Amino acid sequence: MTSSDHPELAAGVGFVAKDPWHPAIRREHMIAGQLVRRGAPVRFVQAPSDWRRLRTDPGNWQRHLLRGHFRPAAPGVTVSERSTLVPGLRGPGAERVDAALLGGFLRRSGWTPGLTVLMFPWEWRAARSLGGRVVFDCTDDWARLLPQARGLPDQLRRIADEADEVVVVNEVLSDLFPGRTPVVVPNGTDEELLTAARTVQRRERHAVYVGSVAERFDVELVRQVLTTLPDWTLTVHGQLVFPQRAQAAADRFLALEQEFPGRFTYAGLLARDRLPAVLDAATVGLIPDVPSRALGQSSMKAYDYCARGVPVVATAGHLEHSSDVPPHTAVVRSAAEMAEAMVAAADEPRGYAEARVAWAADRTWDRRTDAWLDAALGNRPVGVTGVHESRTRNAC
Repeated sequence: MTSSDHPELAAGVGFVAKDPWHPAIRREHMIAGQLVRRGAPVRFVQAPSDWRRLRTDPGNWQRHLLRGHFRPAAPGVTVSERSTLVPGLRGPGAERVDAALLGGFLRRSGWTPGLTVLMFPWEWRAARSLGGRVVFDCTDDWARLLPQARGLPDQLRRIADEADEVVVVNEVLSDLFPGRTPVVVPNGTDEELLTAARTVQRRERHAVYVGSVAERFDVELVRQVLTTLPDWTLTVHGQLVFPQRAQAAADRFLALEQEFPGRFTYAGLLARDRLPAVLDAATVGLIPDVPSRALGQSSMKAYDYCARGVPVVATAGHLEHSSDVPPHTAVVRSAAEMAEAMVAAADEPRGYAEARVAWAADRTWDRRTDAWLDAALGNRPVGVTGVHESRTRNAC
C-alpha cells in the first residue's frame, strides 16, 4: 500500500505521540518509518512537557505551548515538542485544559494530515476539532499502567463512540472500548535484527533485559533470581522512565548493582546498532515485569529476542493471554520458575532458536504496518466488524 492508493496518505500522517522522538525505538517510531517508505510524510508531536519544565527550560516550554515548531528528525519525518500546563490524566479539569491547549496547538501549527493518530486517552477530546480520519492506537491498559490516572472510563467510552477506528496491540485491550470491536495489530520485528551479521559468541549463564525500565520491572523477582542462581549475570539495557513520584522504585532498581556487584549491571540506553551483538551474547532474554502491570502488552522485547534466536523467559501478563506466543517461550509465575527456565534455556534442544527466528521473520514491521494501515484507513480485516459506520465527534 502506497500514498498513491489513498489520498489520506498523500496528505500525510500525524502522530500525537506518547513518547519523544529520540530514542526512536517504539511502536509509533517503527510505523512512522514504514509510512515514509510508502510515500506518506509524517508529522510527529512529542509527548507534552508540563509546567515543571519551566524550572529547567522556560524558553522552550513557552515556545511550544501555543503552536508547534516542526524540524526534520529523519527522512520524511518532522517533529515538534509540545507544552502543557498539567498532565491531562490528573482529572476532568486537567483533561479539558490539556485538550483545549492541544487542539489550539494543532490548529495554529497548520495541522492538515489526512490521518491523525492519538495514543493517550486523556488527549482524545482534542480530536473533536480535527479534520480527516482520526484513529486511536492503544498500546496499554492505562488503568493498570497508571493507576493514578483519573477519568479513564469516560475517556475510553468517548473514544469508542467517536474514533474512526480503534487499534489495539493485544486482544485483552478490546474490552476497554464498550460497543466497539477494535482491530488487533500487535507490535512487530525490526527487519535489521534479522539480517545483521553475528560478530560475538554467546556468553555462558548470561541474561539480558533490553527495554524501558519503569515501575512494572519486578525488582524483587530479579533479586530472588540472582540469589537463586549465584553463577549467573544479568545486564539491563534501557532508558529509566520512572515518574518523579516513583523515585523510591528507581532507587530499589539501581541498588541491585550494589547488592550483586559484577553480576548485575545497568548499562543505560542501548544504541540500536549495538542490539544484535548484545542479544547474540545472551544465554536468555528476560521480561521480568509485575504481572498486574503487564497484562495487555505486546512486548517489543519478545520480537527483538526472537529475531536473534534468544530464549524468552517472561512473567505472566505479557504473553499468557496472547494468541500468538513465540515458540518455546517460558511463561513463569515465580522467581523459582524463572530460575528453572533460565537454566533449561542454557541447554535447550537444537532447532528452538531457528523456530524463534522464523516466527519473528513472519511478523516484521513491514507486515504489521500493512495491517495497521488497513485498519486506520477503514479496510477492516475479514470477520472484524465495527458498530460505528462514522464518527460522532462533537464540539467540546
